[in-house]
Amino acid sequence: MINAASTAKKYFASSNIKNIQYVSPRFARKYKIVVFVPLKNADELAFSMASSGAGNIGKYSHCSFRVTGIGTFLGSKSSKPAAGKKGRFEMVEEVRLEMICEQSDLDSVINTVYKTHPYEEPACEIYPVIVKDTITNKDTVLVQLKKAVKVKDILTKLNSKITANDLNLKMLNTSISRALVDLSGKTQYEITPAKTKTIVIKKNKNIINFEVI
Repeated sequence: MINAASTAKKYFASSNIKNIQYVSPRFARKYKIVVFVPLKNADELAFSMASSGAGNIGKYSHCSFRVTGIGTFLGSKSSKPAAGKKGRFEMVEEVRLEMICEQSDLDSVINTVYKTHPYEEPACEIYPVIVKDTITNKDTVLVQLKKAVKVKDILTKLNSKITANDLNLKMLNTSISRALVDLSGKTQYEITPAKTKTIVIKKNKNIINFEVI
């Protein structure tokens, strides 16, 4: 399986690589999904959401937080309430179900909520959150070089499908001693200052983007 470490060795001479370190975002953006569901349906909904990608925290799956309370509603004449009767004020024991979710799974999880939830109109809320990412991401590596190399020498080893802004002679002749290689194209890793520049190479499918920091 191709990973960022093996890809980095194609971009840089192995003899000039001091070390390669897998890195993950220090903080990652995810989403918290909050759903209000009748107590008797909470387990079914939570497991359905988990099967679509929600509730994964580190090495654990099916993670959720639940608080019980009373939900109220009054259905219109055209409503079809799953509990109580339309046109009458109802009070139902409900669970506030919270589960974390990656952005890539968000659509799938929300679709599952609306498909599985017993209510005609589920109460569903989505909050962006920032969390500490504790799993090693093998799609992204930070490469330390023994000797600095020029950007133009690196670009000759990349394929021709490169997009870059303000590509000029000064940039091409810039010396770099570090490189961040990201095969996912979306890792947000904080680059700490260095004496020489760092090249960030992000690959998304067949398109390679790069910038010098």
